[in-house]
Amino acid sequence: MRRILLGVLFLLISLSAASAAQYVVVEARGVAIAVGSIVDPTKPLVLKQGQHVTLVSDSGQTIKLDGPYEKAPVTQQGVQLAAAFTGLVTERNARMGEIGTTRGATPKAPLPNPWLIDATSSGSACLLQGQAPVLWRPAAASPVDVIITPSDRSWRAQTKWSPGADRLKLASDLGVHGDASYFISLNGSESAITISSVPTVLSTDQMRAAWMIQKGCDRQAQALLSAAK
Repeated sequence: MRRILLGVLFLLISLSAASAAQYVVVEARGVAIAVGSIVDPTKPLVLKQGQHVTLVSDSGQTIKLDGPYEKAPVTQQGVQLAAAFTGLVTERNARMGEIGTTRGATPKAPLPNPWLIDATSSGSACLLQGQAPVLWRPAAASPVDVIITPSDRSWRAQTKWSPGADRLKLASDLGVHGDASYFISLNGSESAITISSVPTVLSTDQMRAAWMIQKGCDRQAQALLSAAK
């Protein structure tokens, strides 16, 4: 009898934990589910053929679902953060092996803060929703001319990066925000950067890191998890 009661108690605790869990949509294709919306992982999610949804859980697990599908997401086994980072390192090392011999490519330096946007490197960057963008580069002894334009070149902003400073906070009225692409020129050397918003609904650093990985911001994700240790 005691064993049965313990089993029922364990089941109730498990169901309570599952219902309290939070799953957030990272990507949705072919289905009317907004990116950043919260999904109840204990209720069936219905996807038709050709529809796709990527979710992240509180623990940072990434779950990719393709239609036809009609189950509760909590029943699915996703990719853990450690495995995701291992895959990224393997992929990056492979790329370095392909281009390093011809271009002399070197690994990028770790970011000192997870919410810095590397202005020296083309690619993806992540920005916490509601925060002003802060550009980063290794500190230099001389001032640097900075020019920022959106991908459609519809406007142009120019400023100076002070010598000795490795960070440049952009004014909120400049118009640089998440979910948009920009060209950033430092003394004439231009980088193309796509900035993705990290929604405030993500409640843990594991969720934010998993989101960043899906958006291609692996260096920022690594900095976030390193800072959380």
